[in-house]
Amino acid sequence: MPKPPTKPVAGGTPSAAPVVLGSDKQAVDALLGGPVMARGLLGMTEQGEKAYTYPQPGDDIVVGFFDDVARYLAVIRTKGPMTGFSPAEMSSILALNGPPDLWKSEQAEPAASTAKASKPVKKTIPSGQPTTYYSLSDKDRQIIGWQPGDKPFVFFLLPSYPGQPNIVLNEWQVERAIG
Repeated sequence: MPKPPTKPVAGGTPSAAPVVLGSDKQAVDALLGGPVMARGLLGMTEQGEKAYTYPQPGDDIVVGFFDDVARYLAVIRTKGPMTGFSPAEMSSILALNGPPDLWKSEQAEPAASTAKASKPVKKTIPSGQPTTYYSLSDKDRQIIGWQPGDKPFVFFLLPSYPGQPNIVLNEWQVERAIG
């Protein structure tokens, strides 16, 4: 079955609003408020990873820095229903890094089963919503991210930045670190 075409994420208009990823810590503090130290989500403290949590009403925003440059951002729901974010919530989260209309989204296809059905199999519990992947490309940067189905977090990464090493994303590592 062919993949559905990538589609723009609805909402917003272009603006010169400040962005988180690619900004220095002072600019992120001014945008999100006072942070508290957090555990790094990538497990790269030896490479200079430092993370800070910016508490927001109902959510925590965790921003990871390398050499004082914000390279990843996770929004983790802390209050209310522990489900994925609604489209309206996602638009406001996407706006932290650029106008929502510049973002593209794509849902992962369900994995095909290769098991042979020789014996009756117990019904499995549905796995919930598929993971949604996000990407933003503009003249200065490329950001990737994902929301794992109906789990209460979303994660974004700026994989490359001038003068810094590239960061290879490991979704399993991030999901495990978030809990």
